[in-house]
Amino acid sequence: MSEVTGGDHEHDRAQLERMAFFSDAVFAIAMTLLVVEVKLPHIPRMEDALLAHALLTLIPSYIGFLVSFLVLARFWVSHHLTLGEMRAISPTVLWANLFLLLAVAFTPFPTAIVAEYAQLRVGVGFYALWLILLGLLNQRIIRLAIRHPKLRRDDASMATLSPHLRASWIPMLIGGLAFVAGMIAPLAAVVVLAVGSPIITYVMRRRTR
Repeated sequence: MSEVTGGDHEHDRAQLERMAFFSDAVFAIAMTLLVVEVKLPHIPRMEDALLAHALLTLIPSYIGFLVSFLVLARFWVSHHLTLGEMRAISPTVLWANLFLLLAVAFTPFPTAIVAEYAQLRVGVGFYALWLILLGLLNQRIIRLAIRHPKLRRDDASMATLSPHLRASWIPMLIGGLAFVAGMIAPLAAVVVLAVGSPIITYVMRRRTR
């Protein structure tokens, strides 16, 4: 099988769109399933105070849901923009995309772990390592698009894909910082995961101006 498809524009476009539709579906399902980990509270008596207390105890689950939803949103945007610069796919891209979707579909599990065990180093470390892995798999697709000119649109270039490549480092930086912070103070990792993305994004944009 040819490493890079080409020659039939309509066929190439159809294959690319098919991969994009499938990827969008996996992202959508994974992002929706995150809310399943926010469990319905159960109270012994119908009292406002008991319900309020039960809802407050779910704060780690709310944070886990929000952080993971935004993480997947960032990866979906990156994926969407990268595919927008492409005109064809190859078997290597297909497999790279499937491995990325594997990690995306797995997201509810590390989210549940960090929500339940945010005070433990293993809990936050597990989530941070998953975030780094997800970043590496996402970056793999971008690098494949950069490496093979036949995969890119005629008006796409290194200049148009380089910003996506730079931005792909952000989740891995956040994951690395969260892992280090979590080994020192587990709850510090949660703070890094919650506020790290906008801060690191701002710093990287300032440095690339």
